[in-house]
Amino acid sequence: MSGDRKVKIRLDGVWIEVKEGAQLAAALLDLGVVSLRRSATGERRGALCAMGSCHECRLVVDGHRGVRSCLIRVRDQMQVETERELDRAPLAPLEISAPQQDVANLLVIGAGPAGLAAAIAAAELGLDVLVVDESPGPGGRIWAHNDRIPAEARSWIERAERAGVRRLHGYSIIDGEPGRLQASSVASGESIEIECDTIVIATGARERFLPFPGWTLPGVVGAGALQSLIKGGLAVKGKRLVVAGTGPLLLAVAQLARQQQARVLLVEQASNFKRIPLLLRVLKSRARIRQSMALWKSLRDVEKLSCSWPVKAEGDQRVERVHLQTEKGIRIEDVDGLAVGFGLVPETRVAEGLGCRILDDGCVAVDHQQWTGVEGVYCAGEPTGIAGCEAAIDSGLVAGISAAGRTPRAHLQARVRRHRAWGAALEAAHSLRPELFHQGRGEVMLCRCEDVTAATADRIGSIREARLLCRIGMGPCQGRVCMPILEAQGEHRADSVRPPWSTSPGKGEISQ
Repeated sequence: MSGDRKVKIRLDGVWIEVKEGAQLAAALLDLGVVSLRRSATGERRGALCAMGSCHECRLVVDGHRGVRSCLIRVRDQMQVETERELDRAPLAPLEISAPQQDVANLLVIGAGPAGLAAAIAAAELGLDVLVVDESPGPGGRIWAHNDRIPAEARSWIERAERAGVRRLHGYSIIDGEPGRLQASSVASGESIEIECDTIVIATGARERFLPFPGWTLPGVVGAGALQSLIKGGLAVKGKRLVVAGTGPLLLAVAQLARQQQARVLLVEQASNFKRIPLLLRVLKSRARIRQSMALWKSLRDVEKLSCSWPVKAEGDQRVERVHLQTEKGIRIEDVDGLAVGFGLVPETRVAEGLGCRILDDGCVAVDHQQWTGVEGVYCAGEPTGIAGCEAAIDSGLVAGISAAGRTPRAHLQARVRRHRAWGAALEAAHSLRPELFHQGRGEVMLCRCEDVTAATADRIGSIREARLLCRIGMGPCQGRVCMPILEAQGEHRADSVRPPWSTSPGKGEISQ
């Protein structure tokens, strides 16, 4: 990225100037283009997760339909067109004679903290390591950056380079088996086959969304999505933002938005009383005390509500007002944007596709060496439990050492166990209140890809029936948004994962 240098892109036939290297979704939002496409029933839709899961920000880019604009960066002369109803026709097959091929001792899926740590550990022990990630650069969502690498990430990225770790960015793993996987470009859909001896899955987590009236309005995004968009170049100076939901991610997002001079209201559904046990755990760790003190200091002028949550979003073409349930009753806030997230969900689709066992809590089952029980397949980071960046790094180190045929040191494995206990404490302190599950009823949209309402889904007896009869979970996001909603409401987990594990762009047309 070249600082603030502007380049020209063509959007729906009109040439406009945007910042070079910015995340495409963030660049368009910065220009006020909040509606990126029309849904199946004609509703305006904008970005939701901004991390490649929801597919709500998909556009036609350089002749390829279904491109997730949150995963690509702006470049000069880029041709962009918003999705139209005619674009719901089947994707045209790509005319590729044969896929590219690559070979590695170890394939690491994911370039976040866990993936980088696993890759470094294995490479320093002599393995040829290839890391594949959907994002345009290393670091995952927590260390996402354009031109300035975060200080906490710099040493890991530089260490990976010194160790000779190879990286393939802008590719999703869409199919395969242990020893051979297929990846697809998030920009063009072109594929590459990768042969490897061992795999480490470090696919991270995605946000959990719970529906409420108005949640499909453009301008309503995930909490982590706001973080991603700001890091991708979205300017929020002077904007009135509500950051709502639950969990420590809200604090980090509010901190970033405040640093960018946004006006922030922080809304947490859990009570302060319920989080007291978590505070006691924090007081036992000097590192967490320092982190917590720095975080709260940065948020000292931010209004904070507990025992509160959004019950309705309103607006003409985009969100303009948010109704909040508070301890004192309904409070209405005028907003420029609403960021809402109810915790994180382990991203296990690739793990399930490779035959790994999934526990009742939705995490990938692993042993003390991060082995999944599938020959040659290890898993690290948030797919094995949500516990933060340090937990992801340590579990990644264990996985990388184990994948290289060595035995991780006992103290490192003990740290991983302590991290898991911390993650369990975080989950208990932010468990979701029952009221949240009763807001997505009636005509509130449940499946955003296929525009299936909650009322329609209520008439279905199982997730399997929902998929077969209403196409719930069959759209571009493949259930990443709607399935966790159904599961949170007491339905069973989806019964299988079929390839492709992620949808790929296909050919489209740019109007002349």
